[in-house]
Amino acid sequence: MTALACISVSGSQLPISLLERLSFGDVELGERLPALRAAAGASSVAVLSTCQRTELYATWEAAAAPAALLRALAADRRVARADVAAAAQVHVHDGAARHLLRVATGLESFVLGESEIAGQVRRATTAAKAAGVLDLELERLLAAAVAASRRAHRGSSLTDTGRSVATAAVDTVAAWNGGSLEGKRLLVVGAGSVAAAVVRRAAGLGARLTVCNRTRRHAELLARSGARVVDLAELPECLAASDVAVLATAAPRPLVDEDCLARAGRAASEPLLMLDLCVPRNVAPSVRGLPDVHVIDLADLRAGGAGAAETFEDDVARAEQAVEHELQRYLRWRSTRSAYHAVPGVDAAADDAPGSGGRVPALTRAQG
Repeated sequence: MTALACISVSGSQLPISLLERLSFGDVELGERLPALRAAAGASSVAVLSTCQRTELYATWEAAAAPAALLRALAADRRVARADVAAAAQVHVHDGAARHLLRVATGLESFVLGESEIAGQVRRATTAAKAAGVLDLELERLLAAAVAASRRAHRGSSLTDTGRSVATAAVDTVAAWNGGSLEGKRLLVVGAGSVAAAVVRRAAGLGARLTVCNRTRRHAELLARSGARVVDLAELPECLAASDVAVLATAAPRPLVDEDCLARAGRAASEPLLMLDLCVPRNVAPSVRGLPDVHVIDLADLRAGGAGAAETFEDDVARAEQAVEHELQRYLRWRSTRSAYHAVPGVDAAADDAPGSGGRVPALTRAQG
């Protein structure tokens, strides 16, 4: 049986300035995965990198080596190992598996029960498979995490309310305006899943929407909400004409800095409110010092209690039950596979069978 470990760093444990240094962009991740696996001496590795957390999961043929995994992360991101170690949580064996399932169901998110994380787990799986660094056991664990999320959110109030970082951010702004965004000029920068969630929520609250994105074709998919679509080159002008700007892109460097705002030449009686939902941040830290701008990032939302759950006790219990159900299902699969492969000659026969991918036929029947 292979050994499993996880290194987890999240925004609840360290400043956003360090979390963004430990984050991975989508393209970059595919390039770095083989080196991370080699540096950790692992058989398999997957990285979950979101706006709230960076987590490395790895398997080894013998004993788990979480210290090596932590060193690999620190070295790859060029961050002092002591800084990573001070903030990291280490999970091994069944504890690592349980942690991943809790993350996927939103139980570890500051917006309790958020639904976006399951898609991010799927993307982590896709990236690891494409890079050729994913073994069957880790792939099945990632699949179990997605299954736990589906089970937890089926018929849940958490799903009905559409809880996510994006919706919590919009609701926070609306709360400052009496629960409505009626007539507010709201700019959304980005066109991914987070931006789409912002657009849906803000449109429902009456905002006048503009979507600004590098690829106009992607932004136009959000125009069904009635949003105006503009190119990223028009960002300064859009900032000048907005009451609220929500930034939700995967840009590796800030899109809004002091120079951008100077070019905007904004003349308004109220400060521009900017919500930066990105890691790395889309708004340069120096912008916080400007007198006519108010910046809120993920750390601010977390500190302010955005997304806190008041009356979701039953749904939390449902999510925890889903975690345990899928965890036990995964552990039974792993135990049976280990026993099956312990029979002399069976391991090679199973792994070499055309199209088997190392699957165990008897195990598949047992799982239904």
